[in-house]
Amino acid sequence: MKRQLPARCALALLVMASVWPWCAESQNSNGDSSRYQNFMLYPHRQAGYAALRAGDEHAAIAEFTKARQLAPQSVDTALDLAEAYRHFGHPERAQAVLNEQLHYTPKDARLHAALSAPAAPAVDCSRDNRPVCRAKRGFADLQAGDVAKAETELSAPDFARSPEGLTLRHALVQRAIYLGDDQRAETQLAELDAQGQTSVDERHQWFTLMLNLGKFDAARQLQSRGGLDAPEQDLAMALAISSHGDRKLLASYMASRQPVFTSEKDERQWVNLLAMAAREQPALLDHYTARYPANATWQAQLSLSLAMARGDHAVARNMLARLPAERFREERFDLDMEQGGYAEARSQAEALIAQPEGYRLLDPLSYRLLEAGATFEAKQLLLDAYPFAGNPHSAALFSRVAVLAGQQPALFSPDDHARLRRPLESMPLRIQQLHILGALRDCEGIRQVMADLSPDYPAESWRQLGDCYGKERPGLAEYAYAEAGKRSFDSETTRALAYQAYSTQDYETALQAWRSVPAAHMQPADLIAAATTALTIHETAVARSWLDTYAAQGGKKDGNYWWLRAQADEPHDPALARNDLENAVALQPDARYYARLAALQSQAGDSQQALISLQHASALAPDDSKLAASLGYAYLQAGAPDKAVVQFERAHQADPENAGLTRQLLYVHQKLGDTAQARWYATQAIDQFDAASEPSTDGTDGNASDQDDQRFALRRLHEDLGRKWSFNADMSLGDTVSSAANTAAPGVSYRSYAQLEAQYRLLSGADTNTLAAYARLFAGSDGSSAVWPVHAVMLGVGLHWKPLISQNIVLSVEQQTPASNNRDTHNDTMLRASGSWSFGPKLTDDWHASGWGWFTQNFYVDLAHYLRSKQSVLTLDYRFGLQDKLVQGQTIEPYVHLQYTGIDRSQGLSYTRDARVGLGVQWNLWFGETRYDAYPHRFSVAIEDQHAFTSYLRERNAVFLILRTQW
Repeated sequence: MKRQLPARCALALLVMASVWPWCAESQNSNGDSSRYQNFMLYPHRQAGYAALRAGDEHAAIAEFTKARQLAPQSVDTALDLAEAYRHFGHPERAQAVLNEQLHYTPKDARLHAALSAPAAPAVDCSRDNRPVCRAKRGFADLQAGDVAKAETELSAPDFARSPEGLTLRHALVQRAIYLGDDQRAETQLAELDAQGQTSVDERHQWFTLMLNLGKFDAARQLQSRGGLDAPEQDLAMALAISSHGDRKLLASYMASRQPVFTSEKDERQWVNLLAMAAREQPALLDHYTARYPANATWQAQLSLSLAMARGDHAVARNMLARLPAERFREERFDLDMEQGGYAEARSQAEALIAQPEGYRLLDPLSYRLLEAGATFEAKQLLLDAYPFAGNPHSAALFSRVAVLAGQQPALFSPDDHARLRRPLESMPLRIQQLHILGALRDCEGIRQVMADLSPDYPAESWRQLGDCYGKERPGLAEYAYAEAGKRSFDSETTRALAYQAYSTQDYETALQAWRSVPAAHMQPADLIAAATTALTIHETAVARSWLDTYAAQGGKKDGNYWWLRAQADEPHDPALARNDLENAVALQPDARYYARLAALQSQAGDSQQALISLQHASALAPDDSKLAASLGYAYLQAGAPDKAVVQFERAHQADPENAGLTRQLLYVHQKLGDTAQARWYATQAIDQFDAASEPSTDGTDGNASDQDDQRFALRRLHEDLGRKWSFNADMSLGDTVSSAANTAAPGVSYRSYAQLEAQYRLLSGADTNTLAAYARLFAGSDGSSAVWPVHAVMLGVGLHWKPLISQNIVLSVEQQTPASNNRDTHNDTMLRASGSWSFGPKLTDDWHASGWGWFTQNFYVDLAHYLRSKQSVLTLDYRFGLQDKLVQGQTIEPYVHLQYTGIDRSQGLSYTRDARVGLGVQWNLWFGETRYDAYPHRFSVAIEDQHAFTSYLRERNAVFLILRTQW
């Protein structure tokens, strides 16, 4: 349905409506032409009359012949053609036309008058004045065109009133009307009226002739004389005026007439003519009261159309009220639209669509609603018909819904979304459905429709699916973009794939996508993204190429550009990368730039500048724990642990779950001598290990084993940091005298030996205690026969000092005092230097948390000098064993023991030595552990067989039972 027709189109249709009924009228039985024929004949007859007046024989006869062909049984056309033949001197041809007409209208008076008019009496009437002769001469004069001479014949009183005179007078009237001599015709008519010598039929014939000739004023004057005021004459006059095309005259005439028709057909024509006149005077049609119901309905229809055309909504409403409610829904729709009644218009549209074949109207009706701004009504109308099955305009309707969804998504309710999400039956329909869901940005709907992931979906649909998955399901989003790229090789799709692949960390795919986009099609932001992708997977050459293109295109060389350029340049030219980063921080200070610059400066050996850069970075990102930690390490490297601990604390506050930071704080506080704080961080580190994983018990898992070892090391450190007192006791019982006991009392050899030591830490350093006070009691067996070491008891009191952090070297000074009366004991002062090395943490003799066991190794060096006795003793001791775990905290240890002892008794004048090897087996027990402390106590029992290769003693072989404990 189109929009409302222009007024001139509506009126043209009304003209056709008013003319069409003529076509249905058959020719009258008396040979008169129908009204429709008169309408068709009029131009030819008019042209014939004009040619007749002008004396143009050929044109006059041709026009009247055409009129005769259109109405071959009409008396009017016969008389016209016969008159033309007679006028131009062809009486025999005129006679033939009239004789032919006798077959159709044998009783027509005008035909008989015409037939008798040219007939000459048998007598010579040249001088005879009888009526018949006067009539003959008068008709002869008419044929010769001498009207004045013919009128002279009528001057005779006796002739004018005779039947022959009346016939001639009537012929003169008709002749005057034909020739357009209105004044002469009026004069003749006045005389006839005055004499009462005209009949109604004759007046009607002349009235009709005037109408045919367009003599409307003359016809109205003739009608005013009476006798021609029947509804049929009113209708004829109106029809004639309408055929002339003078609507103003038609309106004026019809306004003056109020005919009451006895024929429904005539009234219908009058209504049609009113419709034509309504353009000048609309009220003529609007206020007319039809007699017949069908005509009343027809009048309402015509008035409705005209009122709609001219925008007279009040009249249109009034006319619609007269018509059945189920009819003229299009007009009702138009009127509702004009007046803004969109809800009512939608109701009319729904009724129109419900009619047979009405679905075809959905397209224009919804378009009209949208164009008028009735978006809600248009949406409801469209969704009521969704998915437009069988509608030839379904594609346009889908597009219309999509456009509406894109412009006003808020119009669509949750129920609308639910309906639009249900997948349609066929692939073409689902593709159209996806356009709507895409316009609505309804990702849930798009995912539901494309749940089958059919390969038949076009690139656009895959693009929509990719947009919808986005960050929520990045892997599927990348898949969707890849599928879109397979179907459409456009740069936009490839660009979307590249960005999505990067977000899913599929850098290889992202790089491949960027490489397939021509550089000319890449925006500056794309070039930066492509370079970033390449750098992520260390394709620095590719990244430099894109950065060069970016610069060539005039891209902004901001801090980010120089940051990327530095990463691209660093592998082949670190100095250039450093220069790039200096450009970056100069343009745009950024913590990342400073941090990387610091790394390059540190690599170049410029630690001071690296520290300054890290200070800038940390100031820009005070909450960045990694930067704070890096700055802490830099301060450590610069020898400022007090500043380092501040940074580590700041980093730890930002990231308290970072186990590395916790342990670093542990070590830094230990280095600063803050044992309490170091022990607190050790506790935190152990908690973090416990939260991360359970310790391994079988050692089969390498990572778990490492964690167990680290956890044990932390527990050992926690235990050691909390220790102030230490107690050691050891005893060896031998079967003979040996130098094995001389490590405690050089120069004195015993069969058995025992020692008890108590130690108190005064100061603690970064690795272990650095200064400790101690006291010990030691004794041996008395003579070779004694077994128990209870003789020659000595008390030693002194200090241990550990001067180096990285080496286990201890310097001691000890004052020794006899605790019993024995000739072999005396007061003395011992100066001592000792060192112990295991050559790796895995070879220590402390408990190992992981594994089935471990190898142990220890190399001990001891040099002691006694001031009073002036003796010096050198001890070299190497031990290698295998600790085999029995159960948790217990091992059995077979071992090899090598020992060398050298004693200088008289300042180089007397030197004795003892070198021996021992084989033994030892049972070890560790105990007393807690959640945070490793085993603080250890008890060992060993049996060792020794053989001396060289010795200052008499016995070369010995067997010992050795007991040791640490508390």
